[in-house]
Amino acid sequence: MTNTSSNGLSKLVFWKKPPRTIRQLVRREFGVRIRKVQFYHEALTHSSMLDGDATGLRSNERLEFLGDSALGLVVASFLYESFPEEQEGGMTQRKSKIVNRETLNRVGEKMDLKAFIRTKMRKSDVPATILGNALEALIGAIYLDHGYNRTSKAVMRMLKKHGADDKVHETVDFKSKLHLWSQREKSSLSFEVIREYQVKGKACYDVDVLIDEVKRGSGTGNSKKSAEQRAARGAWRSIVETGRPGQGVSED
Repeated sequence: MTNTSSNGLSKLVFWKKPPRTIRQLVRREFGVRIRKVQFYHEALTHSSMLDGDATGLRSNERLEFLGDSALGLVVASFLYESFPEEQEGGMTQRKSKIVNRETLNRVGEKMDLKAFIRTKMRKSDVPATILGNALEALIGAIYLDHGYNRTSKAVMRMLKKHGADDKVHETVDFKSKLHLWSQREKSSLSFEVIREYQVKGKACYDVDVLIDEVKRGSGTGNSKKSAEQRAARGAWRSIVETGRPGQGVSED
């Protein structure tokens, strides 16, 4: 009984310790076991290592290219399934919140990839961008080692582990922004449902935004809330961002 508990505890302690090998790193962060370790060594080799090298060493740039494409497809598939009513523009915005340099660099830092990068630079001089690039290269290595289906699960596991997937829910509340703007400008603001109807059995709403009794934006959605947000976005773009009040922008 004691031995069993001790073994279970030792496993827990192991996972709390920083990984010491590439195998431990990939297992901890992505939940997969390495089969062809050469892919992963290449993924963590910076191009500076090629200077003066005559052994045929390869940098991680090709794997970075592959990993970038794999990551984009995984995130796009996740968004397609998670937001069935979202249009292309909205999904593109959500995707960019994950697949951007700042997010990848931050996750690479949290993984402590700096300890595993092979480079001629001093560890203290390695910039965050190299870590983000190495993260993409690791994804490319997993793709070559395990194929797309396993890579998709591994990438989503990694994103959720570091909270990067939560960024897709960070949307701008244009309605609140418009309310604050109207209060500051001492202008009246109202939302009016112009039409309520159904399309293929689903409710649809057309909403106008009125500022000082003048229409400044319009939007359509499957709920009043979403239609108001789209209308507010159109009004915000027209009045605040472009500085041209006009009749507003329609956000269908």
